[in-house]
Amino acid sequence: MSSHLAYLVLGSNLGSRSTNLANAKTEISALSETKILKESEIYKSPAYGPIDQPFFFNLALEVETKFSPLVLLEHLQKIETKLKREKDSHMKPRTIDIDIVFFDDETIETPLLKVPHYDWQNREFFINPLKEINCQAQEFKNFSFD
Repeated sequence: MSSHLAYLVLGSNLGSRSTNLANAKTEISALSETKILKESEIYKSPAYGPIDQPFFFNLALEVETKFSPLVLLEHLQKIETKLKREKDSHMKPRTIDIDIVFFDDETIETPLLKVPHYDWQNREFFINPLKEINCQAQEFKNFSFD
């Protein structure tokens, strides 16, 4: 089974943000067939979207996985649930959010998953931590950071 390179961005803006991120990293590390290769520092960023809410702590991970994109997503969603993310928390405050921003150099368009992540190029909380870990996704490397 071949390995894949995935870039994840984690975010938290409820409870102990640092602890939530650390717990998510621990859970991701515990996944079979998956290994964290690089991680960024934690970045503090304003919430993105139309709802006024507390600031986020974000970080990026480069992971090697043997899971397909949808299987990886399923595992990440289970981690979010375990860490008490509420189901209807899209664009609302949440204990943890784990996004697959890039998966190899694939473009994925399904109802469950879009890769590269929607609007990634307008989200500094994705760009800055991904730059720090030297994201190698082709679309990211070709992006102009002016």
